Amino acid sequence: MSVIFEIDESGNMHGLYTDEINLFSLGKVTGVRKASNVEFCEDRQVWQVTTLDGQVVHECKNREDAIEWEIAEFSPGGKYYEQEVATNKRKE
Repeated sequence: MSVIFEIDESGNMHGLYTDEINLFSLGKVTGVRKASNVEFCEDRQVWQVTTLDGQVVHECKNREDAIEWEIAEFSPGGKYYEQEVATNKRKE
């Protein structure tokens, strides 16, 4: 899975945190917020990706597949990226 970051007009980076890149070597890491959840649903026997308000947006039997989907869809360019950016701005 490739790592995608967006750099805004002020030079700030936005994207899902990953240990694959040492972000601390680039400068101070700030504004880290949770974007989603991946949890096992015993009733349905699947891994569910949910938004922070609890909306189930994806299900699958394999946890790693659920995490890959979460990374793709909550990273810049993904279906839920702009939605989560807007939600986090309202909380600031």
